[in-house]
Amino acid sequence: MNWERRIAVALVVAASIGLMAQAPALTYNPNHYQNNDPIWDVLNQAKVTANAARGEYLATFPAALRDRENRPLRIAGFILPLEPTSQSAHFMLVRRNTGCPFCPPNAPTEALEVFSQKPVRYTGEEIVMTGRLKLVGASSEGLFFQLKDADIATGRN
Repeated sequence: MNWERRIAVALVVAASIGLMAQAPALTYNPNHYQNNDPIWDVLNQAKVTANAARGEYLATFPAALRDRENRPLRIAGFILPLEPTSQSAHFMLVRRNTGCPFCPPNAPTEALEVFSQKPVRYTGEEIVMTGRLKLVGASSEGLFFQLKDADIATGRN
């Protein structure tokens, strides 16, 4: 599934999740809508360009990011569901809470595609995940950042 389609699916799921009986209500905390985990600033160092001829976005990763590939990563953020269920092992982790109507949208470098070892219950609150970072250079292959073998971390950053 390409990046644009994943985003479209996520938006549909986010809009409809409140209508599902078994899904928890997503909450919005007006005092905490953006995560300031310093790793987001490192991820934002990636340069994103558009290839209009191929209809995709491409990412170039500086050495600081390439050095982190396939290494452990601990990051805090907000869940953006990809599936219409109350929990999943595959979702997006984003810097800004998408439940905030006044927040700017997340940039392409402010989202990770998470592949968790076990399903995670969706919540509107901030969570901390750990896993192994994978870099993806083209939007046709998924989000630019993937967190493999992920799990919920204990404690805060």
